[in-house]
Amino acid sequence: MSPLANDVLGLLSNPALIAVTDKHHGLGNRIRAVLGARILARDEGRAFAYTWPVGKAFGAAFSELWDFQEPVVSTAISRLVSPCFPYKDNKLLWLNAAARAQRVWQIRTAHALLLPPDCTPWEQELRALSPAEAVRSSIQSAFAEGPSGVPFIGVMIRTNSNAHQETLKHSPLEWYLHRMREIRQWWPEVPFYVSADTPEAFAEVQKHFPHTHGNANKGPYNSKQALSSSVVDVYMLAAATHVLGPHYSSFPELAQRLAGPELRLETSQTPTATRLTDRTGLSSPADPLLPYVRSRLG
Repeated sequence: MSPLANDVLGLLSNPALIAVTDKHHGLGNRIRAVLGARILARDEGRAFAYTWPVGKAFGAAFSELWDFQEPVVSTAISRLVSPCFPYKDNKLLWLNAAARAQRVWQIRTAHALLLPPDCTPWEQELRALSPAEAVRSSIQSAFAEGPSGVPFIGVMIRTNSNAHQETLKHSPLEWYLHRMREIRQWWPEVPFYVSADTPEAFAEVQKHFPHTHGNANKGPYNSKQALSSSVVDVYMLAAATHVLGPHYSSFPELAQRLAGPELRLETSQTPTATRLTDRTGLSSPADPLLPYVRSRLG
């Protein structure tokens, strides 16, 4: 019997929790589901493992993006054991004495788990993660070669045709250009760090605004190269003083959760209070790897 088979049998023979992600789930969906499930497993005294399908739809393992060494179970194994251990949802309404008597829980979701109030928030687990060495180096380079030393605005743009229809409808490129012009009217020299999912969108922003930083050439969509660049963008957006982001997207929310409540995320659909109108209350970190350690401006 292979070592992997032994590991799986060992996992399933004890109280365990498996976080199950789908091959079409994006980075933000996967991260919050897996980290939340690990917290629940720890609090319930269960062994933990997770699925993380890698292939054409998503080209990088968790451990290639962050230093994350938890056991991985294949999607095939998860499906094979699902008749005995059916999939459960993120709402946790099923969490009772009968469930605790079950040997294995499989939680399949693209959403954050609705954890009990006394659990560690998944955002705290995210902040405790360390990016993989190559990604960490790229984050430091992006910060040093871009807007290092001055406050900057993060801009996350989704114009790729595979984006959610609600995103494409409510977050057109024109909205970003309009808001960026407004911001530059009262803060003329502020740099922009732009995370765009197409090189065309990045080029259009760069054409209109000097002092625009970012990586326009990220490789094929959701390839390993593109996902590594996405993690760089998560940390750079989290290191911004304010973020303009797309409606109905978990990616900028991941950056905001990494930075904490002092970083406001503004979309075309968020309340007026999220809009940037002056520098009051803005903060900025000195280290992009610690974007939650922030100092107030002014």
